[in-house]
Amino acid sequence: MKILFIIKRIIRQIVNDKRSLGLILVVPLFLLSLIFLLLGDSGYKAKIAVSGIPLAISDKITAQGVTVTQTSLSDGRALVNNKTVDAFFYIEDNQMNLLFESNDAVKTGVVTKSIQTAIKELSPGSFMKAEFIYGKSDDSMFNSLGYIMLGIISFFIVFIIAGISFVRERTNQTMERLMMTPVKRWEVVCGYTLGFGFFAALQSIILIAFVKWVLKMPIAGSVLTTGLIMILLSLSAVCIGAFFSIFSNNEFQIMQFIPVVVVPQIFFSGLISLDTLPFHLGMISRIMPVYYACDALKGVAIKGEGLLSILPDITALLVFIVIFSCFNTVALKKFRRI
Repeated sequence: MKILFIIKRIIRQIVNDKRSLGLILVVPLFLLSLIFLLLGDSGYKAKIAVSGIPLAISDKITAQGVTVTQTSLSDGRALVNNKTVDAFFYIEDNQMNLLFESNDAVKTGVVTKSIQTAIKELSPGSFMKAEFIYGKSDDSMFNSLGYIMLGIISFFIVFIIAGISFVRERTNQTMERLMMTPVKRWEVVCGYTLGFGFFAALQSIILIAFVKWVLKMPIAGSVLTTGLIMILLSLSAVCIGAFFSIFSNNEFQIMQFIPVVVVPQIFFSGLISLDTLPFHLGMISRIMPVYYACDALKGVAIKGEGLLSILPDITALLVFIVIFSCFNTVALKKFRRI
């Protein structure tokens, strides 16, 4: 009977906590549906440019649903670099070559499979050499995707720490005592954001130094620009963590936001090619700061781009910081006794 009593109490407790109930019953279905759409058959139709390839092979590739465009050797590389096509398939010095912009698992897989099928049937024994404009064919997965891991890890840790810290500030009534002083709400938000942001920036610097000089991850562009991107991402994580702390009464409830706030950002960070997703799901990434940070990190770390090239991504991160800072300023008036 004592065990039965405990069971009933636990059931009533979870049923009365709508957030926990949704986390158990609804969120797993949401995440599984998202994974199904992201990792299922996207039906992506690849586009390639060819030069010097026998017509029979080109026709065989086209028959597999790939769009084939005839071009010259001089123009093929530019088409790949501009992302007009997914790959450039050409013959030079009696050698078949396949050129990609970077190591994209989905596009590389679709293109390589279609070409290998055509070669196997029409020109067995032929060897095809794969090349990348950015990166090397023998790069480890960490070297190819390490910049994404940087963004994900930084955002995840800072979001959790900031959210939990803000909840403690409120539950310990530190926030209320502070608001009794002649301080403006925007000053409180700015102070908290920059205060937590200091340690977030410190974490970013340590992460970059570690992957650059200890793990030997190649960074083609400026380390300082990489650091700026990481600091802005950390500040956005602080602001977003503070915002979701408004809806949490304790530290555990902040953890409950991880499947809804953090996990989707991992899927849309660039681990999966976004323009290959069905139903234009890739557009969802435009409301996620991790996408912009990882896109900027790719430009700097992989392509060696400068600050001007990644300015749109930097601007987007600044917009996230400003918007959520405004939300937090308004929330101080609405959710705290002042």
